[in-house]
Amino acid sequence: MLRRIPRLLRGAVIVAVLVAVSASVYQSWATGAPGTLGWQQTQWGPLGPADRDLIEKVRMANLWEGPTSQQAEQMASGADVREVGRKLATEHAQLDEQTRQIAGQLGVQLPNGPSSQQMGWMAEISSKTGSDYDRTFVQRVREAHAQVLPVISEVRATTQNDLVRQFAITSAEFVNRHHEYLESTGLVDYSALPHHGPGLLGGGTRTSDLLVPFLVFVAALLAAVALFWGLRNRSAAGRERVTLPRPTPARRATPATRFPELATVAAIPAPRAARLDDTGPISAIDEVPLATVTDSGAYRLAPDVPTDIDERTDTGSHRLTDSGSHRAVSSSGSHRMPRSRRARHSMRR
Repeated sequence: MLRRIPRLLRGAVIVAVLVAVSASVYQSWATGAPGTLGWQQTQWGPLGPADRDLIEKVRMANLWEGPTSQQAEQMASGADVREVGRKLATEHAQLDEQTRQIAGQLGVQLPNGPSSQQMGWMAEISSKTGSDYDRTFVQRVREAHAQVLPVISEVRATTQNDLVRQFAITSAEFVNRHHEYLESTGLVDYSALPHHGPGLLGGGTRTSDLLVPFLVFVAALLAAVALFWGLRNRSAAGRERVTLPRPTPARRATPATRFPELATVAAIPAPRAARLDDTGPISAIDEVPLATVTDSGAYRLAPDVPTDIDERTDTGSHRLTDSGSHRAVSSSGSHRMPRSRRARHSMRR
């Protein structure tokens, strides 16, 4: 069936699938998904990729939320927002100290700066003033905490390293308190918070989040078109193909039975033509007298045939009698045979 699908359509499906998978892998890598550095044995238990990823993410959160909270303590217009900024700045400093300590114990290399997305948030918050600054600061910091909390919870539930497990518990306590600080201001817009995770199954509404679902949709659509095209060609080929049974040796000997009989589709009427009446035998005509035609158009019987001329009509025809065998002969050259013999030589359509 695949051979009946156009080559261009098959190529488009393959390219769309490859692009979708590549984009999903790149998006997962760009969002900081766990890497593939393998496992490492430590005195506190095995250290896996997810454990390293948690330590790195907490470090990057401290690198941008600490300075931003210090800024909010000075620039926020509301007293409650300034107080929240002060608490966040203090606690992020404490958490960052613990992060660096555990990274040194486990040999995890930490990043030296925030990500490009986090730097964009810092620039957006710094560009606002007054109440806009307060709302933007609270919303962006709350959104960042919502992204790191699922990572902390997953590592807390699945890690095999005792030191990492304790660090996850401590980090979750910090993040939960920060949620309470930010939500106490009443400036959090919960409907604007993203509900997505990294990779193919993300549910974000940004352009980068919609890229992979769009590619997957295109690939599925092309695959459906290719399947429909193949099934359609297959059904059409099945309708056009006529399979005859293979003739047996007995049938090969009889050409008349080589093919199955076909049922009559429509009867075509034969052309209408005159044919002889074959309902009875045809008698030989041996009693018709011989006659000649005169210059006036009348028939004259041969001298050797005994006949009597009864009368001549006004139209020039002669009524001849020959024992009842001939009734009349017209001057136009026509003659009529006896009724008994005419009936036996009648013509019908």
